[in-house]
Amino acid sequence: MARIALIKLFTGLNLAPAQLSGELQRAGHESLIIYFKDYRTELFEEHTKLAVTDYPGIFIDSNGIKKVWNCYKPFSAHDFQLLMQALSDFRPDAIGLSTISGTIKETALVTSEIKKHFPVPIIWGGPGPTLEPERCIQMTDLICINEGEGVIVDLANRLDANQDITTIPGTHARLADGTVRKNPERPLLPLNDIAIPDWDLSRYVHINHVKGVRYGVYPNNLVREYPIMTQRGCPFSCSFCIESRYQDMFGKKNSLRRRDVQLVLDELHWAKKNLDIASILFYDDVFTVNPRWLKEFLPRYKEEIGLPFWCYTYPTTHDKAMLAMLKDAGMVSITMGVQSGSARILRDYLNRPTDRQRVIDAAQEIVDLGPDVKGFFDMITKIPFETEEDLRETFEFLLELPVEFKTLGFGEMTNFPTYDFTNSVDENHSLISKNRQAVTDKLYDYYNRLYLITRTPMARDEVRAIGNDPRYRENPALLDKFINNETYFNFTGITY
Repeated sequence: MARIALIKLFTGLNLAPAQLSGELQRAGHESLIIYFKDYRTELFEEHTKLAVTDYPGIFIDSNGIKKVWNCYKPFSAHDFQLLMQALSDFRPDAIGLSTISGTIKETALVTSEIKKHFPVPIIWGGPGPTLEPERCIQMTDLICINEGEGVIVDLANRLDANQDITTIPGTHARLADGTVRKNPERPLLPLNDIAIPDWDLSRYVHINHVKGVRYGVYPNNLVREYPIMTQRGCPFSCSFCIESRYQDMFGKKNSLRRRDVQLVLDELHWAKKNLDIASILFYDDVFTVNPRWLKEFLPRYKEEIGLPFWCYTYPTTHDKAMLAMLKDAGMVSITMGVQSGSARILRDYLNRPTDRQRVIDAAQEIVDLGPDVKGFFDMITKIPFETEEDLRETFEFLLELPVEFKTLGFGEMTNFPTYDFTNSVDENHSLISKNRQAVTDKLYDYYNRLYLITRTPMARDEVRAIGNDPRYRENPALLDKFINNETYFNFTGITY
């Protein structure tokens, strides 16, 4: 029996450590999940007072306030002391760290500190090492490429048997002489073969600067809403999304996989029985992608689970009949990606050539479900290729989008490494430089406020008149009085 500690830097969507721990437990090994440090959301003007990860998440919330969500209080000697004590109490044979592209430098720092105290193998997994393996392998012993369920169990089994861990399929290993061994890829797992995620509180530790170390608790953002994925992959290939990058790297064929209905229900039964949950969050990229699966799942979900839920859809993957089934089964909110109102931007740069009218109709179909279901849309702002004509087209599009369709705010485009969108940016510096001279931050402030005003009950002609008034363009802050004071703390309305 091997003992594997799994460290997640910064609390966020917390599925991966729970999944890997579930795999280890099923295979007869011991595991510990440590959430180390919390993100803090700060006003944009204040965020430089804290540390910020690479690729900062900048967004304009539903009140028009610009914020940065991945700030953190710098690691302190006390933080590391608490982490080392938790690891020492557990006595790991290996330590895994989950990292994204934005936290590679932080993961390297934590790895370096751990190495001072624990002479055990350290493996990194997650999008960071998968997208940037050459960079990441220089900072640790092993990296996992793509999915990690098979890798983590293989590692534990080899440690238990005192076997070579540098030849595990699906990994790169840094050898004693500094060279790197690139092992063969692992085939994608059938999702029916994965374990139920491990949410046993006895294996959870949460360390942050406010409350120190807490044993037997979940991070603050995982309380009464249960996160689950019934599938992996996506049928679409948006250039700004990691799924399209994975399709490029590992092939699109068979990348979209879904668990059997019974297995999903088994997990939800366990969660309902063992956890104090009040709602379900289906984090599938597009929950509505398979009508046949939903027709089998939804009636049973209603009868056997019966908790309110949120899910994600795409303009072309639902119709009125499907939405009615979702509502009947307990759906209380649903989010649909819009991303831009400019047909040119969607088609030429986002690889998302959705028909404008279909997006509007799809939103209306959600609104027509009535006030018991809240509809939200995602949209990206500050896209480098945008001209003012694109911004105006998005404004006009939002005037046609049902006003009942709400938003949590607009995230600024982030150019993550190796994405197709990022490659387009790198290849078009002169064009982007020209655009930025015309489309300034002040102009974005103006249009972002106009976008939010389209979500108010104000008459469409009145909103359009405001958008044509040069006074507001000159001083965007004058628009604040028209913006609704709407704040949504979570999708399902559950209070903690």
